[in-house]
Amino acid sequence: MPTTLIVRDATLAINGAPEKRTEPRAHVQARIAEVANLDARTAEECVEVLSSVAGGEGAEPEVLEALVIVALAHPGLAEQLGLDAVVTGRRLATRYERLGEIERALAVLETLLQSVPGQPSLERDLALLMRRQGMVQDLVGRYFERAKKLMREGRNQEASGWLREVLQLDPGRKDAARLIRDLRFKHQNNVQRRGVGLRFVLGALSFSLLLSYGVLREFRLSQEFRTLSQPVGGNLGSLKRRLSDLEQFIRAHPVWHGALAVLSERSELRVQLEVFEEKLRQEREAQERARRESLESADLSRARGMLAVEQGDLQGALDSFRQALEFGGRDWTHFERVSRDVSDLETHLRANR
Repeated sequence: MPTTLIVRDATLAINGAPEKRTEPRAHVQARIAEVANLDARTAEECVEVLSSVAGGEGAEPEVLEALVIVALAHPGLAEQLGLDAVVTGRRLATRYERLGEIERALAVLETLLQSVPGQPSLERDLALLMRRQGMVQDLVGRYFERAKKLMREGRNQEASGWLREVLQLDPGRKDAARLIRDLRFKHQNNVQRRGVGLRFVLGALSFSLLLSYGVLREFRLSQEFRTLSQPVGGNLGSLKRRLSDLEQFIRAHPVWHGALAVLSERSELRVQLEVFEEKLRQEREAQERARRESLESADLSRARGMLAVEQGDLQGALDSFRQALEFGGRDWTHFERVSRDVSDLETHLRANR
């Protein structure tokens, strides 16, 4: 679609004027509400312009933020254009964190969680960000409130899992431990009441059959649980497979004598995965940082070599070019050109000895 918009116009249209920016969360919510009233054609033109400069690590945060706002304000259009609000929002939050804009990073992730609930990647990103910023108690508070909300909805097993997350982060939370005990007691009572109800309906004649069935069922479930994939230490894929298997098992068999142990293991695996993935992310960032520094050193050595050539210091230029090749490696942009320069200088210096 042809358009006369430029990037600056598009970002201003979506993000609003910088001088009118308010508290980050309120600002994002206000802009989503405002952009929702934008006609579809204009919104599509803005996405087209912004998407053209949104690729790669060098994308401006203002561009990414504008794309997130449009995607949340016009979800149908975003789906049609292949604009993923979650993926773009996670990139934006990472950029803001690296720039030290922590409140803005938190605002992006919290808004996405509110608008696109049930996204484990967003939950994980927000939890890791809050931990890195020393906001563990805030994270504990979020988990505790979520557990209480689930309890009000009658989703006690999920609530128990989040309460265990609370205790993982803050073992001193007696209120969380007390709620876990209450849920366990309630679960046991429910199981007992169901058992009593069944015995009452079926009567004494079916008691032995029920007992046999119960024993066989517990044995079968125990055997089935033991056949689930086992995690391998230090292997991210095996941890994810184990967590996926546990979640499927819990959904299929919510009530049996080992249910609480399964829920406990699921909570522990979630924490292990968060720690493992954070470690991998830090390692990747360290590798990327080292590579950038190496390429910068290569460019600097090449510049020194070119200056030495201008000054007539051919041996110094040769040394600098060789050093540039060592820093840059074969995927360096100037590798072939500098390799030819090294070869030419070596030939020239041998001929003039």
